[in-house]
Amino acid sequence: RRLIYLHTFKLESLDAAQLNNTPRAEWDFIFYNRLEKTGSQSMTRLLSQLGFENEFDTFRNLVRPSKPILHTEEDEQDLVEQLSNLPTPGVYVEHSNWVNFTKHNNPRPIYINMVRDPIQKVISAYYYQRHPLIFAQSLMRNPNKMIQTKKYFDTTFNECVKQRIAPYCVFDSHNPYNGDWRRFMLHLCGNSEICTHFNSEVTMQLTKMNVEREYAVVGTWEDTNVTLAVFEAYIPKYFANARTVYYSQLESFNINTVSHDTHLDEDVEAYLRKSFSCEIEMYLFIKQRLYKQYIAAHRDEFPS
Repeated sequence: RRLIYLHTFKLESLDAAQLNNTPRAEWDFIFYNRLEKTGSQSMTRLLSQLGFENEFDTFRNLVRPSKPILHTEEDEQDLVEQLSNLPTPGVYVEHSNWVNFTKHNNPRPIYINMVRDPIQKVISAYYYQRHPLIFAQSLMRNPNKMIQTKKYFDTTFNECVKQRIAPYCVFDSHNPYNGDWRRFMLHLCGNSEICTHFNSEVTMQLTKMNVEREYAVVGTWEDTNVTLAVFEAYIPKYFANARTVYYSQLESFNINTVSHDTHLDEDVEAYLRKSFSCEIEMYLFIKQRLYKQYIAAHRDEFPS
């Protein structure tokens, strides 16, 4: 059984300045390379609403029928050049891997993202892609997409995993499938080949370093109040009054959700926890960092 070790820390040792990457940004611009099925539509809408109050613009990419799992150097350069022409202060939102802007001779932006429990994320993706409306919309964007059988839509996630139906429900490092965005760390790691490795110890360590060094905040809707408080504290120019705006319009931020069964049979859960061991450790690392940022910024609220 894999053991997960998280760093312990003392309350008095936490320093918000040391945990804040925002001052390291060289460009008054947020790059939000959102992960799929993490509530990114809700965060994008919140950013748009905050833009009216805090006077910045939010930009989104055009949706493409399909795109490769990695960007080439030329793709990165093209993206950097396009974003450099956008007005500041501003936010750019796209399902994209992390991009090293300084490598392309551009100032470093403010990096942010949102995450979710990796297993729940994959379950959500499974049912999302099988929702009739979502599937129809994907066919309209990509007419060459294969029409699926009734069994494809009716098979539950538990049944799919028990039967190891390939490629959707085989979760091992040899399966290149990423149609359900199972590679939790890819967006946070970048466009190197090593970043595509599923549930890899090496990829996890690289991603941990990248999150620590580059991202101002990586939050989660699973801890909404903590996440919004950290955004407010560490990126106040953009996220001032985020909690007030969010909670005053709560229903409007419930976007793109598909109801589904989250129950996992015992053998299925055991298989997934083993298959996603590094992905889960990365997720817990991010959540611990988020809590440290929150505690450091609100130390007066905690007993000494």
